[in-house]
Amino acid sequence: MPRFLVTLAIVFVIAAMLPAVSHAKKTKKDDAKSELKLEDLFPEKSVFGPSARGAEFSADGRYAAYLYRPYNERRHGSDLWIYDFKTRKTERITDIGVMSKFQRSSRIVIEDRLKKHKQDSDKDDKPADEQEGSEVEEEKQDDAKEEGAEKSDEELKAEREIYLNVADKDADDEYAPVYSGIASFQWHPTENRILLISEGDVYLIDDLDNPEPVRLTKTDERESQVAFLPDGSGYTVRRDDAVLRYTFGEHLVEQLSPNLPSGESLSQYAISPDGKRMVLVSRTRDSSGGRTVDIIRYRDRFAKSDSVSRTVSDDEVKPQTIKVYLYEFDVAETEQADLIQIFEETINEPRDIISSPRWSLDNEQVTFCFFDQENSEVQIRLAKWPSGDELAEATKTAKRERQKEFSKEMSEAKKKDSEDRTPGRRGPHGGSTAAPELLKIDAKTVYQFKHYGGPNTPSMVSPDFAGDSNSIVFISEQSGFRHVHLLDPLYESVRQLTNGHFEVYPIRFSDDHTQLFVLATKESAAQRMVYVLNLEDGELTRLNKEDGTFSDVAVSNDGARMIGNYVTFGELTELVAQNEKQKVTTITDSHPAETKALVEVKPEFFEYQNRHGHTIAGMMFKPKGWKKRDKHPLLIYVYGGPLGSRHSVNDGSYSSDGYFFQMYMAQKHGYVTIVVDPRGQSGYGGLFEKSNYEQVGKPQVEDLVDGVKFMTENFNTDDQRVAIHGWSFGGFQTQMCLYTEPDVFQVGMAGAGPTQWENYNSWYTTGTVGPSRKGKPDQEKYSLIPLAKNLKGKLLLVHGMEDTNVLFQDTMAVYRALLKAGKETNVELFLDPTGDHHLDGDVKRLGRMRKYEAFLLRTIGEGKTP
Repeated sequence: MPRFLVTLAIVFVIAAMLPAVSHAKKTKKDDAKSELKLEDLFPEKSVFGPSARGAEFSADGRYAAYLYRPYNERRHGSDLWIYDFKTRKTERITDIGVMSKFQRSSRIVIEDRLKKHKQDSDKDDKPADEQEGSEVEEEKQDDAKEEGAEKSDEELKAEREIYLNVADKDADDEYAPVYSGIASFQWHPTENRILLISEGDVYLIDDLDNPEPVRLTKTDERESQVAFLPDGSGYTVRRDDAVLRYTFGEHLVEQLSPNLPSGESLSQYAISPDGKRMVLVSRTRDSSGGRTVDIIRYRDRFAKSDSVSRTVSDDEVKPQTIKVYLYEFDVAETEQADLIQIFEETINEPRDIISSPRWSLDNEQVTFCFFDQENSEVQIRLAKWPSGDELAEATKTAKRERQKEFSKEMSEAKKKDSEDRTPGRRGPHGGSTAAPELLKIDAKTVYQFKHYGGPNTPSMVSPDFAGDSNSIVFISEQSGFRHVHLLDPLYESVRQLTNGHFEVYPIRFSDDHTQLFVLATKESAAQRMVYVLNLEDGELTRLNKEDGTFSDVAVSNDGARMIGNYVTFGELTELVAQNEKQKVTTITDSHPAETKALVEVKPEFFEYQNRHGHTIAGMMFKPKGWKKRDKHPLLIYVYGGPLGSRHSVNDGSYSSDGYFFQMYMAQKHGYVTIVVDPRGQSGYGGLFEKSNYEQVGKPQVEDLVDGVKFMTENFNTDDQRVAIHGWSFGGFQTQMCLYTEPDVFQVGMAGAGPTQWENYNSWYTTGTVGPSRKGKPDQEKYSLIPLAKNLKGKLLLVHGMEDTNVLFQDTMAVYRALLKAGKETNVELFLDPTGDHHLDGDVKRLGRMRKYEAFLLRTIGEGKTP
């Protein structure tokens, strides 16, 4: 072959290889860049920004206001923002510059930001050898400037640009001053005006076209619960135990709430729709029982102890008296108003509950509920405003009782005077029988039922009136799931409006109370979506377009528009608005750019049947290139306890343990990882949430054992390499699994688990774990200490030594039991000397996950089974 042909052939071969070589280099570089690292998943500062909260619609439905702060302002308070559905534009109404006109604290934050910016700018402009020692001189020059001429508009504008664009350095400076922001707000009932509270004072936004706040109060006391009067002519606000009324354009400030009887304090109140009446709940001042527990701190040269209060199941609960009153403002103006007591009960159990009273739309009736923990009884009460004859009769009775009490006191005083004629002794002060009386007209119990479901449901009953001002709407678990019910008080009959194996959580009523907007898990227990319930026919209609999980939702009165936080796996939580044409707009941008890449991997949802036939929900991460013929180790994350309405298997739940670590071990080390919601968790009906009662942890063990079997049979996981981990209740559950099913669970990592339930707080344990007598640590029988001797596998115990929630002594107690049982080679301790319930002292989240990874690789090993 001619030499030039050989040469040409070589050139073609090399040319053909070049793209492949180039591509190979690029792939290696990209792989190195995209390699999963714990440092990226668990950085020192959170990869997530704050979410919007408190969204509410204006009366005309055009605007939605909400509280929010961008990621770079995450250390500070939230501001008021408004989204305009007509223009689809967002406007920030308040900021630190706006509030600095009123608040010295805001001005201090601005000065701090400007000073830091100037220092950084000067460092960039000056050589290093000229920077030292110049800061003091520059501060003197700045002070001299401030005492001189006023700044120009251009200078002020430039400064505003600086202090509103918060630098990362400031955002992470824990010792820098903090901007308080806006605490709460409320729309005018008919106009586009807003009341808001900041640092305990009230402000008014009177015009959205020129949204400059006007300060309405400036007091040392902190105002709260600001609300427009029903006709919008003024507002009410709470200050300590007093409810005050301000009328726009008038100087008079009126106290609406009456002076309560001695020893009572205002707990909550509600004003009638016409603004003329009030219902109040009072409590006798708290004299909590319980005990103190010592927490040992190892921060100094010698250890020190601090005492923290704690009430456990066998402690006596100091009785508290709770009362409900009616009161009328119009009569109060003549100082002749009577205080009408409609309810009185002694609270002596940790979970005795009274709901917030609600008015009927016709201002004539009030409803509320009371839960008596000792008898497991829910009472729905109804009080009608007394008629003239009822008031007259109650007044006569009250006067007789008061006169009888006065005569008794006079008689006792005369007797003492006759026995001891001490100079200056006087009998009790008299009083006119025409003085305002404390009347008693009991609210009627119109419906009562036993509650044997989840411990958190009684607090959700919250009765309120339907649009006819007669029927009462409430949440109950009597069907096994939390559903909406309609009560006819006249016949004391109940009709269930929603049905099925899902749960419903109210958002708000329409203004006429004919519709109820709700969140519901109707289509999936892992997703909460938005619905409107017709209270007449019980029709439940979905409102949101996108599938996923919604929270902090507001719906316009006509149900045409909605706004709320939305998330689904693969996307991040953001505030979204949906208009009347179901067009969805993302309003916020809350997270750093790099966070999006961290949540690209989506888990698979799955279900299985436990041995009793219950459906158990889970989600799973598989290794890259997973094939069923290959065996992989199984890693389970579990919580297992009640969380109100929350659980672990949620669409868009990016928890550190349940999402990031599970995803990491699957992608990096070839594990099949799952998150399971066994019986004991909330959100799956009463049977699940109450499953712990008098058998804490046992139903979960059954469900998790069944889950291991399901994974082995359906995904070929290695049943000889099964690890489990959890935190708090999940830390208890992890140990329970290793001690009671040691042949199923070979490895566990238990974080801050309550191993001795008799030492945990009584509010939780008496509702979740079981009953307990006063002075008797009955819940000791649920302790893990006697079971620890059954451990066969490897266990890592993790705890913060300054934990005031689950006491560190619980982990020490079970560790001692393991040592006594000769399990010193089976158990390891990983402690945070300055950590609380979530560590975060000397041990940060990254450190914990590094420990977990190393422990698993040492005990379970890498990847698929050979």
